[in-house]
Amino acid sequence: MARHSFSLRVVAARVATSLVGLALFVYGMIASFSPLPAGAPLVIFGVLLIAAANPAARPYIRSMRRRWRWFDRLVRLVAMRAPPSVKSVEADTAPEDKGGELS
Repeated sequence: MARHSFSLRVVAARVATSLVGLALFVYGMIASFSPLPAGAPLVIFGVLLIAAANPAARPYIRSMRRRWRWFDRLVRLVAMRAPPSVKSVEADTAPEDKGGELS
C-alpha cells in the first residue's frame, strides 16, 4: 500500500508542477505585452517547469533551442537563477549541434 501512495504522490507532484508551469506560461504571455520585460523569463521558466514534470516535452524544447538561438540564450539566462531541478532540465534540453555556429 505504501508503494501505491508514493506513486500517487509523484503523479500529484507532476500535475501540480505542470499546472504551475502552465500558469507561468500563460501569465508570461500576457505580461509580454506590457512595457516591463518580465514576460519572456516567465514563459521560459513555465516551459522548463513543464519539461521538468513531463520528460516527453524535452525533445520539443531541444528542437526549439536548436532552431531559435535567442530562445536558447533566454533558457540559459533563466536557468542560471533557477532551482536545481530546472537547471537539470536546461542541461538535458541543451542543443547538441554547437560546432557549426559562428559567433
